[in-house]
Amino acid sequence: MPQTELASANRVAFLEQLSAFGEINQQISAVVMNAEAALRLLLAQPTDTEAVRRLLACIVRDAMRTGDIVDRTRALIKKAPPQRECLEIDAVILEAIDVTHDES
Repeated sequence: MPQTELASANRVAFLEQLSAFGEINQQISAVVMNAEAALRLLLAQPTDTEAVRRLLACIVRDAMRTGDIVDRTRALIKKAPPQRECLEIDAVILEAIDVTHDES
């Protein structure tokens, strides 16, 4: 492999890893914001337990996404072969909508 191609491949791999760290930071920020909101709701009188339950569900979802990002980043660093898996396109679209909604 010529030196320029190797350098280009290294830059792409670095950018992919950097992007993953940005995704992780975003998910951790969402977890913190939802946890803080849940704490405020728990202190309120009367406590809105349904709202707290929804926030806790969001925290679990965001933490699981973070774990998935970490797993994909580890696989990228180890140069593991890509994993092929079946997915439901509807679920992917709904998750994309959910992620972009959280950002707005």
